[in-house]
Amino acid sequence: MVIPLLVFVASCELEESAPEAEKEAAISDELRLTLEAEQATYQGFPRVFKTLYGTRVEVVDFGDGNYALGDMILSKENFESELAGKGVWDRRKIKWPNKTILYRYSNNMPQATKNKVDNAANYITNNTDLNVRKWNNDNEGYVWVGYSESKGCSAEVGYKNKKFPGQKMNISLNCSQGTAIHEFLHVAGIIHEQNHWNRDAYVDVLFNNILTNKKSNYFKVSDADGYEISDVLDTNSIMMYGSNFFRTQEAKDNGWRSMRRVDGSTIIPNRSYMTTKDINIINAVY
Repeated sequence: MVIPLLVFVASCELEESAPEAEKEAAISDELRLTLEAEQATYQGFPRVFKTLYGTRVEVVDFGDGNYALGDMILSKENFESELAGKGVWDRRKIKWPNKTILYRYSNNMPQATKNKVDNAANYITNNTDLNVRKWNNDNEGYVWVGYSESKGCSAEVGYKNKKFPGQKMNISLNCSQGTAIHEFLHVAGIIHEQNHWNRDAYVDVLFNNILTNKKSNYFKVSDADGYEISDVLDTNSIMMYGSNFFRTQEAKDNGWRSMRRVDGSTIIPNRSYMTTKDINIINAVY
């Protein structure tokens, strides 16, 4: 099997300034704020390199056995599984038992944010085979949904079987209901769509335009053992990054994108709804 390598040479030359890249600048303030919150910088924590599913990636080290890669919180299980060294992401290894995600939220969470979390849980429950409901003294691991005004949106990936105080998910002031859905899907074991093994057939990742310490967000897993559910990347997925994520200052100044569709068009991220493929992935796993 060929192990995928994350090579940070240009996958193509720096692109010309593209007028369509300005489309993302016109998105609603709510979406802009929630996407910024999703791209938390984790100031003050050291960065280390780990091997994740066959690729050497730079992650934020929280010092408690947890690491951040974008808004995904990973633990040693993600790095040490039998398949991790083979470049394969087996979502079925981190499934929630009984097709049910249990969650609680912190007492300091404003009612408006509680509503976003509850609405996101109900949306997933009503549209997939996965049940997302509040913890009620169940003798099972659960998600502790924390709240802060500035720490961004993030979640531990997959089932960790953690009881009190539960596994981590954070919803900050600027996280939308759509981002709460996005984070719950991380909890369900779903990673970002641009990490798809077949992504190069659908998008160009422009590494020259991406901040050095953010390039690892574009790692790619392998389908060598057939654990991916679909051969198709969905650029409209609620788990997909947009064309202007993690750009260098030079790229911003020149209107250069960090990623684009292979036909040259701009990817405007969706944080509103699950696509048919998003739903099919959940149902295939659960």
